[in-house]
Amino acid sequence: MTGIFIAGILWGTIGIFVKELNALGADVSLIGFMRMFFAFMFSLITALFIHGRKIIIRDKRTILLCALLGIICNGLFNIFYTNSIKLNGMGVACVLMYTAPVFTAIASGLIFHEKFSRIKIFALIMNIIGCILTVTGINIFQSDNISVIGILYGLGSGFGYGMAAVIGRSAGEKTDALIMSMYSFFFASLFMIIFTKPDIIPAFINLRIMITGMLYGLIPTTLAYLVYYNGLKAINDTSRVPVIASVEPVTAVIAGMLLYNEQIDAANFAGVAIVLVSIIIMMKAE
Repeated sequence: MTGIFIAGILWGTIGIFVKELNALGADVSLIGFMRMFFAFMFSLITALFIHGRKIIIRDKRTILLCALLGIICNGLFNIFYTNSIKLNGMGVACVLMYTAPVFTAIASGLIFHEKFSRIKIFALIMNIIGCILTVTGINIFQSDNISVIGILYGLGSGFGYGMAAVIGRSAGEKTDALIMSMYSFFFASLFMIIFTKPDIIPAFINLRIMITGMLYGLIPTTLAYLVYYNGLKAINDTSRVPVIASVEPVTAVIAGMLLYNEQIDAANFAGVAIVLVSIIIMMKAE
């Protein structure tokens, strides 16, 4: 569980890198592609150094699961979440993305036959409410014109985020977490360069964009997913995973307050407290 918690903290720094890259002139498609591409390069070099020729996966099922992990949980998730924000704003997008634990819970029940106690259901509901309050406060719905397509994109982002635990657990049954990460980043990079068509020239002519992009690919991506997938191997109850990883928005809110002087109200603080309590309950629940 510790690895999943640490991964959540590392994911909470994503906003820092996105803000910096936006300020340097990188657009959304380039930012998303750089994250996956540099993560692939870091994990490839590390995997070759540690495992050598053993990085080649011969099991077709594992390759397929790694492809699904990269395409659904990285590629499609980024596209869905970005479009959800564009169409309905950050508040609604956040609410819909944090339906992820519900998707994880349903899939875990169907695939792994996991059972839910009342205390787990209570912790899951608390967690969703806490995440929403942490990020949006009481101003959840900021627009009178809610796009139906935007809602579908938002639910799609929640599905993609929630499936990372399920697919990652299945893919990690026959391969190392580092090798699994490497393949998922490869498929995600390939998917994004085909479907988002990023202009990659700024990443190679602007040194600051390249360095920031590399750090984005290293810290909240390569390192985060490595400890996350290793954490998945040590946990039998997949439905716990997105709740434990929900320390991410708590980290993001604290980082925004400390680094960018973002205003935090009582509702945000209440959300942070609810999230932390829900994590403790879920970690102790039977």
